[in-house]
Amino acid sequence: MKDKVLATITTYNPELDLLERNIDAVVNQVDKLLVYENASKNREEIVSLCRDKGVEIILNDKNYGVSGPLHDGLEYASDNGYSYICTFDQDSVSSEGMINALLNLIKSDDSLAIVAAQPVMTVNGVIVSENHENKFVKDVVTSGSLADVAKLKKTGGYMPEMLIDWVDTEICFRALNCGYKIMQSNVPLIHQFGNPVRRKFLWKWCIVTNYSPFRCYYISRNSAFCAKIYKKDLAKRRKKYLLKLKIKILFYETNKREKFKALKQGKKDAKEFSNSMIKKYSFLTEKQGENQ
Repeated sequence: MKDKVLATITTYNPELDLLERNIDAVVNQVDKLLVYENASKNREEIVSLCRDKGVEIILNDKNYGVSGPLHDGLEYASDNGYSYICTFDQDSVSSEGMINALLNLIKSDDSLAIVAAQPVMTVNGVIVSENHENKFVKDVVTSGSLADVAKLKKTGGYMPEMLIDWVDTEICFRALNCGYKIMQSNVPLIHQFGNPVRRKFLWKWCIVTNYSPFRCYYISRNSAFCAKIYKKDLAKRRKKYLLKLKIKILFYETNKREKFKALKQGKKDAKEFSNSMIKKYSFLTEKQGENQ
């Protein structure tokens, strides 16, 4: 029996031209495409686009970020007999044959839970990402990732409460702790992170993402949550990541006060959020012994 592949795209105030390219690139590579629409301001246009493309759209009553649609998509795939799920953000565009290439890779190793495409990042038309060979890694970006539905369900699946940021890191580390592997492939995917620009810091070029204060809050809160659960692997990484982010905000970005305030509030709220998540989801502690 042929393995069925479900693809999902999550939308929130997307650029319609980019979303259309995304849909066109994906729809003929999978058995079914679902668009999860998070109460965008341009919802009518998104609904019209999906109708014209013959794509099913799920209309959420508010913004559930990426974790809500990821959770719902995985549940839909599991309930409807899909073996694999390929997930996309609204600002990612699949390359030709990408999903089949990822499918061949994930089928080549029974221990693989997730295989990700290589995000090819462009800034002002300039490619700033580097290609590499297929390799096993600790975590990958969710957009452009193909996951084994049964294996992801065994980990406990996605937690809707995370909303956005570090959702991909968390699910990957949980999969690793369940004995599965994660692969970063060299299959290309066009992807945009925030509103990136290139800036020179001392003698090196860096990418400034210009995340909103909203994003900064969830970066801070969710990274602290992940560091609490996966102390051994993520505590130092989180500190380094946030230090770089703060330097970029300080030297290159606007709305500095609002962003630093959001980072501070996220850190403040992280303890209560972490405790509530640990209390609700037993799988967060069942397989975390080596990291505590």
